[in-house]
Amino acid sequence: MKIAIFGAGGITQRAYLPILSTWPGIEIIGIYSRTQASVDKTCAKFHLSNGTTSAQELVEMKPDAAFVLTNDQTHFEFVKILLKAGIDVFVEKPMAQNSVEAQILAQLSKEENKILMVGFNRRFTLQYKKAKEVFKGKKIQLAIIQKSRVKATHTNLYNNYLDDTIHQIDLMRFYCGNVVPLNTYYEQQDGKIVGAVSVCSLCNGGIGVIMTSLQAGSWQESVVLHGDNFSVEVNAFEKLTIKNRDHEQILGTDRVGSWIPDLKERGFYGELEHFFDCVNSRQQPQTNAFDAVQTHQLLKKMVDVAGLKSIEPPTNGWDEIPRWD
Repeated sequence: MKIAIFGAGGITQRAYLPILSTWPGIEIIGIYSRTQASVDKTCAKFHLSNGTTSAQELVEMKPDAAFVLTNDQTHFEFVKILLKAGIDVFVEKPMAQNSVEAQILAQLSKEENKILMVGFNRRFTLQYKKAKEVFKGKKIQLAIIQKSRVKATHTNLYNNYLDDTIHQIDLMRFYCGNVVPLNTYYEQQDGKIVGAVSVCSLCNGGIGVIMTSLQAGSWQESVVLHGDNFSVEVNAFEKLTIKNRDHEQILGTDRVGSWIPDLKERGFYGELEHFFDCVNSRQQPQTNAFDAVQTHQLLKKMVDVAGLKSIEPPTNGWDEIPRWD
């Protein structure tokens, strides 16, 4: 399969190229970056034969699939161009800057009959997947999804949720299905968001909570699910604790297979394998564009219940919960 890569920044260098450059049956026919220096450096590092500062040149090479790993603000335009050119697309999160743009891309993927998968890699991490498996069939009474960082960079809640918390918002849907945001509380210092908590009602009557801090001592993510006298806790990305009334089981660094590479633990291998399978089979990805629209819509509602005005254009009467079929 011939692929093209758009973007040579941090996520490309740390996660995607180390995997894609060695993936069996995959040929990287070219990589795009805005500057020639970035193109030259990346091609030399990963032994790529073709790099360009012209996105159109890469499109005209007609790859079978393309990876959009550029700056978030450019995702919408790049994905739209590629879909119209008849190319299957994998795009890093977020797919677009708002749910309306996301809906446009979802509809376009359907019209062009092309695969459009969004990079919500948390759904493909080993321990997050295992937590969902072991909780299957049980009612979630309380879901707590947490993320912390050491630095605040955003001046408004919408952009903070879009850029940094969208993985946790997507995980809430992954574990709990459709949820209804009730309240969002946030704190600002010196004009920047330093923390927020969103509380949701689950479809089964339970409670969902997303908590973020941008003044933590270190980066950290976790998911805790309680219900039916059963609990699971994931300390991302390696440790999973399963608790029953009378015993506890820990799966983590001491498990057989602790040699598993970091990028596999973090879900990157799993999501790429899933994407290539979908390109070959023409089946819709788990994180297809229509599913991602629902995550964007949930994000918007979480900001709305904070009493803030969403940074979104009109919806033009589109369905509240769009689907491929």
